Amino acid sequence: MSRAVAVLLVVSASWSCAPESSTDSNAVRETLPNGATLIRYTALPPTDAAAPSVADAYADLKLGVLEGDPNYIFGDIRGVEATGNGTIYVLDYQASEVRTFAPDGTFMEVLASQGEGPGEIREANGIFLQGDSLLWINDHGQMDIIGVDLAGDEVTRFPFPVRSYGYIWDPVWDDRGRLWRATSHSDEERQWPPETGLVERNYRGYFKWYDPVTEDTDSVYTGEGTGRSYVSEEGGGWSYRGVPFEGGGFTRVIPAGGMWSGNTASYRLARTDEAGDTVLVIEADLPVDPVTDEDRAEYVRATVERDPESRRTAEAIAALMPDVKPILRGVFVDPDGWLWVQRVTDTGAPSFYDLYTHEGDYLGSLRLILDGTPRGPLRVRNGNVYTWFLDELDVPYVVRIPLPALTS
Repeated sequence: MSRAVAVLLVVSASWSCAPESSTDSNAVRETLPNGATLIRYTALPPTDAAAPSVADAYADLKLGVLEGDPNYIFGDIRGVEATGNGTIYVLDYQASEVRTFAPDGTFMEVLASQGEGPGEIREANGIFLQGDSLLWINDHGQMDIIGVDLAGDEVTRFPFPVRSYGYIWDPVWDDRGRLWRATSHSDEERQWPPETGLVERNYRGYFKWYDPVTEDTDSVYTGEGTGRSYVSEEGGGWSYRGVPFEGGGFTRVIPAGGMWSGNTASYRLARTDEAGDTVLVIEADLPVDPVTDEDRAEYVRATVERDPESRRTAEAIAALMPDVKPILRGVFVDPDGWLWVQRVTDTGAPSFYDLYTHEGDYLGSLRLILDGTPRGPLRVRNGNVYTWFLDELDVPYVVRIPLPALTS
């Protein structure tokens, strides 16, 4: 077959759980001095556990081919979305087009194609479906965010509120229709040429929001941070390298209001309200993996193998590694307000998520069983997860994963 649309059966496609946190002996609750609630979980399951609270989720639809029908050949996927009736939208950066597929995987049409006219795109790196009627496309080739209806007609557009972009656009639209984007500011001047060795740069973090209807905009302060990199002079230029196993801070906007924040080095998540006051903290007692001498030696070996002249730099970076490895990869909030906490797993192991309600009740854990590692953000839509991955030949595939029932 020229097209690879695989339909797999799963045990359950329902997405439900009735958490009973008040009787959960795994949860210890207390009130912090500021009145916030602290929930500490003492026995979350390991990522490889076969436990009642852990559900395995499998794809029931896969779109993509190595060769054959060009509508199923993807060059560089940068976004996947789906409507309530299951229609799927895929953004291919390389082809500069958004393709539409029926719920059974049948190709329907190209919704947006390359160009500079109304509804056309040049270098789009992300899409987001607002409601079931408006698809936003982030086009950094035109520095515009373009809104098209599901017939492909342009409804509106506006310039980037924050004049920067990353590899994949993964926005948050809150329940009031505002677009949120992280940004930062530093008062420290960049030195050129840069100093060599470990360089730290302090900054203030913000989230900027923009209302495309009223054109109102404002910023919310999220705290101070420090960025670290190791700078070395190589081949007439400068190389900036991060420190392996170093944790990093994160903040995620909650569409209903407020934010979740934490650091990947520890299992501690804080929810703040719109005024910035902490109202809830989730902690979990989980074992951590140490950074071993073997880890440091392997980093040096692999770096020197790629660049024999970089041994001194590699040894200096290895000496800066922390004592323990990060425990989290990150978090996101789905449209129902549930918090997805992704734990670090071994290379090649399935992605693993702990799920919580807005009030911190543990819903259960989920393993995504795929033929590869997800390459982009997960989109949770109407009881399904949508994402994409690369196979062993680096062929991109879009997948739909029905969410099984969880038992907390």
